[in-house]
Amino acid sequence: MSKRQSMANSSKKALLRVFRGRETGVLMALIVLVIALSFLAKNFLSMGNIFSILRAVSFEGIAALGMMLVMITGGLDLSIASNMALSGILVSLLMVSGVPVFPAVLIAIVAGMGIGLVNGLIITRIRLGPIITTLGMMSVVRGVAFMITKGLPVVNLPSSFTALGQGLIGGVVPVPIVFFLAVAIVIHLIQRYTVFGYQLYATGGNEVASRYSGVQTAKVTLLTYVLAGALGALGGVLLIARLGVAQPSIASGYEMAIIAAVIIGGTSLNGGIGTVLGTVLGVLIIGVIRNGLVLANIGGYYIQFANGLLILTAVVINRLRGIQS
Repeated sequence: MSKRQSMANSSKKALLRVFRGRETGVLMALIVLVIALSFLAKNFLSMGNIFSILRAVSFEGIAALGMMLVMITGGLDLSIASNMALSGILVSLLMVSGVPVFPAVLIAIVAGMGIGLVNGLIITRIRLGPIITTLGMMSVVRGVAFMITKGLPVVNLPSSFTALGQGLIGGVVPVPIVFFLAVAIVIHLIQRYTVFGYQLYATGGNEVASRYSGVQTAKVTLLTYVLAGALGALGGVLLIARLGVAQPSIASGYEMAIIAAVIIGGTSLNGGIGTVLGTVLGVLIIGVIRNGLVLANIGGYYIQFANGLLILTAVVINRLRGIQS
């Protein structure tokens, strides 16, 4: 068999794996939505609008990849949107104070990791449930964002920073899309080709059995929350760069959309199941619905209703998958 035939067979097998997996239904739903909304809304399928959708979902998408990792372990991180807000506030205050862009971004991401570390320590050491832990942290972190800004927006951000959210590569592709794609590839490689990736699924699939098999489940869980904190911070930094102004109320309610996207993408609430492709598709579904409703001149109340319906639908689908498996 020639090298070219071998590569073709490998590509065919990879494609078949995609269409046989849990993501198949999600992909079909996305295609149906795109077709339906292309009839309801003018210019929906224009190149400019497609890139607009992709850029809009990039910020939540990066955070959703972190949420997916946490949910694979059987956990949940309700503080991720507050993390996005505080990280965006922190990077903005640092730059306004004269700190260069790169160090400021790095410090904000480290701060996000710190939030994840606190979550992980409380969950693994004190053995408090993930929902209670991160619900409390959600309020604490959001409160800190309001306290350090006194409720006021942070403005006059440098153009070298806002280019991260507003810039285009080649004059066409928005920078946040490239960040989202890069993060998705890295997380996929970690899941598929590293020991940590194997231990991640093992911890969520059966924590007790994994622990008896030698997996340090507490360490895996802790590292997962730290990684989720870093991704939440990165998403928040890019969101502020896109908006050009940092407000402590930013990303309010994002945690629900993020969780819905991850569940729609096939990640199990019970842990042990979840893929990058599914999460990306779930994020795209939510982004497509939002964008389509706006272009169709459907009011904001209906968009909120659609978001709530999506969350309920995602949970029901997840429950049905659990019954069938």
